[in-house]
Amino acid sequence: MKRMVFFSLVISFLIVLSCRMKANSWWIEPEIPVLVSDADWGQIARPLKDVFERVIRTPQDERLFVLKPVGTEDTRNTRAQYLILAASLESKGPVGNLVRNMLQNPDVRRQVESGERFHFVRRDLWARDQLVLILTAKDTETLRMRLETGGRLLFDLINDDLNARLEKELFARGEQKKESQELIRTYGWSIRLQQDFFTAQALPREGMVWFRRTHPERWIFVRWIPETDTVGVFFRDWVVRERDRIGKAYYGGDRVAEPYLFSYRGEFLGRPAQITTGLWENEEKVAGGPFKNYTFYDSVTETLFMLDIACFAPDRDKLSYMRRLDIIAHSFRTLFEQDR
Repeated sequence: MKRMVFFSLVISFLIVLSCRMKANSWWIEPEIPVLVSDADWGQIARPLKDVFERVIRTPQDERLFVLKPVGTEDTRNTRAQYLILAASLESKGPVGNLVRNMLQNPDVRRQVESGERFHFVRRDLWARDQLVLILTAKDTETLRMRLETGGRLLFDLINDDLNARLEKELFARGEQKKESQELIRTYGWSIRLQQDFFTAQALPREGMVWFRRTHPERWIFVRWIPETDTVGVFFRDWVVRERDRIGKAYYGGDRVAEPYLFSYRGEFLGRPAQITTGLWENEEKVAGGPFKNYTFYDSVTETLFMLDIACFAPDRDKLSYMRRLDIIAHSFRTLFEQDR
C-alpha cells in the first residue's frame, strides 16, 4: 500500500514537472497557425477559411481570425496558443505521421474511419495555455466535406476559449469593483469595468448611462426602459431609430449607416434578443466605426434593456477593441443575477 502511494506521488510529481518545463504559448492576434501539408492545404483551405476567416466591416474588411499554413520545420509553430493540425489518415509527410501517431487508440481510429468524429482538442500539448485542434478524416476529401458541414462548432471552440482567456486578462489588470457595486445600488444592474473606463454621462431619468475609454475612443452605453410594452421593439427598424435618437441627443449626431447593417433574433445571456451590427457615422465630425447592439427584455425586472458597444479608431484594426468591448457587455447582470 505504501509503495502504491509512493509511486502515485512520483507520477503526480513528474506530471507537474513536465507541465512546468513546457514553454509558454504565444499568439499574434488574430493569426492561427495551421500545421498542414501543401497537398492537403490545397484541398481544405477554402472550407477552413470559410469557418474561421469571417469578414467584418469596420469599415475596412477585417477577419476575426487569419489562418497561416505552416510546416514542421520551425518548432516555434508548435508553441502557438491556438494551433490547428490538419491531415487525413492517408496524408503523407510529417504532419500526416504526427496525426496518425496521436490516433493510435483503436476505438478513436475507428470513430475517425467511420466518420463519427473528425476533430479532437488537446490542451497544453507542446506549451502551457495551449489549445490544439486536430482535424482529420479517413481521406482528405472526407475532411473537406466535414469542414463544410460542421464548421460552426470548430469556430466556437476557439472563439469561446479566446473570449474566456481575454475576460480573465482584462479584469486581472484592474477592475472598478466599487463602480459595479454602485451601479447595482443605483440602477439595479451592473457591468464590469476596467480601470481606464469612466462614466461620460449618467442620466437616470432618461434611463441611460454612457461609459467611455480613450486612446483610442471606445464606449458602451446601457439604456433601460422599465415596464415596457415590448410589442414592436424586437425589430431592426425600432433598434435603429432608438440608437439614432440617442446618437443625436448625446453623441453629437451619430447615426447608423445603412450599408452593412445586419440585424437578427438571437440570444444574449440566456434571453431572446435583437442583435444588430453595422457601422455608425457622424458627417459633421467626419467620423465613423463599428457598433454592436443587444436589445432584450428582462422578465424578472420587467425592463427593456439596450446595450451598445462602439469604437472610433482610424488607421487601426478595430475588431480587437470590439471583441473586448463585447466581453464587457457580456458581464451585464441585474440585481437578481449577481451570483451568476
